Amino acid sequence: MRELGSLRCLAIDAYDLVGDLPRGPARLAAWNAYVLQTYADKLIAADESDGCVPRETATLAAAAYKLAGHYLERARQLASEPTALGLPKLPDALPHWHTPIRSQKQLVGMRETLEALRIHVAYDLACLPAGGPTAGMKAGLAAIDAKLESVDQLWIARPPDEIRGGIGTALTTGLDAAYALGKLLADPA
Repeated sequence: MRELGSLRCLAIDAYDLVGDLPRGPARLAAWNAYVLQTYADKLIAADESDGCVPRETATLAAAAYKLAGHYLERARQLASEPTALGLPKLPDALPHWHTPIRSQKQLVGMRETLEALRIHVAYDLACLPAGGPTAGMKAGLAAIDAKLESVDQLWIARPPDEIRGGIGTALTTGLDAAYALGKLLADPA
């Protein structure tokens, strides 16, 4: 847990930076850091018990924190030098689980992440300058809402593996959709 604490600090500033930067490549990198940081934080908060986090959750959270740190560094570089060339290529997707069935606590962390990202992209859509959101952006938000609705319909107290698998799939798809929509909003060009 101590190692996760030090990794968490790599990109903690992503929560503020994403809203401070103008739309463009630096904000896109900050969005990526924000999503990864949020995901790892929510997973750990949901799955931590007596100072311990299950290995599978810790592995995914550590990967997210490390990648968030790289993206935050990229955001800072691009904010200070917008024409920076030669920056290393970073993975452009959320880390995913290696097995299809999530624990109930992992599902809670995923759900809380999706809800937080949904709020962020909905607000960002409402704040778009002249011209406003495109039909594709509105459809992206509707797709996220549909995944949350699916999760709500499947959510029960002690779901069997089949239902947890369905919830996990809906959450993963929703998280990917929110991530993609946020990237489009951060850098519409």
